[in-house]
Amino acid sequence: MALKKDGAGWPPVTSHRGIRYTFAVRIIVNPAAAGGRLGREWKRLGPKVRGFGLDAPYVMTEAPGHATELAVDAVGEGVGTIIAAGGDGTVCEVVEGLHRAGGGRLAILPLGTGNDAARTLGIPLRLPDAVRTILAGRTRRIDLLSVDGRVVLNAIGAGLTGEINRRAAAIKMIRGIAVYMATAVASLFSYRAPEVRLDADGRSWQGTMTMLAVHNGPTTGGGFRLTPAARPADGLLDVCLVEGMGVLRRVTRLVAGLRGRLGRMPGTLELQTASFDLSFNEPIPVHLDGNQWELKPPRASFAVLPGALEVVADSRG
Repeated sequence: MALKKDGAGWPPVTSHRGIRYTFAVRIIVNPAAAGGRLGREWKRLGPKVRGFGLDAPYVMTEAPGHATELAVDAVGEGVGTIIAAGGDGTVCEVVEGLHRAGGGRLAILPLGTGNDAARTLGIPLRLPDAVRTILAGRTRRIDLLSVDGRVVLNAIGAGLTGEINRRAAAIKMIRGIAVYMATAVASLFSYRAPEVRLDADGRSWQGTMTMLAVHNGPTTGGGFRLTPAARPADGLLDVCLVEGMGVLRRVTRLVAGLRGRLGRMPGTLELQTASFDLSFNEPIPVHLDGNQWELKPPRASFAVLPGALEVVADSRG
């Protein structure tokens, strides 16, 4: 059932199994998720979701950024819980909308490529288990990442990882870790490391930068463990910066990132901090939970927003 925008608020929804929600629910579906597979399969998956007990109205996104607008509208109409159906990019757009609207809670149906945000929150990746998590209704508060006014749930990647994401977004035939590995090979040879300066907690680092990971959770890109110690509710940014280096050393760092050992490698700076500034003289490619973006010179400011988002997830996740 497609949701038509009529400006009216939605009452609590009763599932066909008799479970009554105590708040209005809306699902935002991104048909472009998983390389367009979700759009092709939603006619099959939608009835499955209802069959598992989650009978809620949904709306389809129509373009990049649309999920943010839909989330803002939903909160304004009195919807209490927004379910992001898609991948990390969809989740990020919905979170941005909730942040702008100043309310609402997030739930996730992990139906994208990497689904790292769901992993960070301990949400099961199997659809029936993810639905059961939503129906259980347990909530908790987590931190958000902020960069120059944009908010992110799980991961910000600048430099090489931003370039890999840009290339990966254009590939539709393969997905998950495979697509990141394939595009990483080309990016390893072509990426030129910019000169940067990082200032945090009264200390500075300056040099060329291969990549910068700023995380709220341990993984990105469907399983790259760049910040294995990151936790989403500790009030800190987990930062991993890799200095400029040649192609062969980049390969070893990529492998170390897969294994969760990047921080042990020479030429890597790790820190936990509430905020920091990055100064640079040229635009730097970046991804915000997989969504393409760009850092504009001369400076970008990063900060954690403690407890800024309420999520429907098991408190043990």
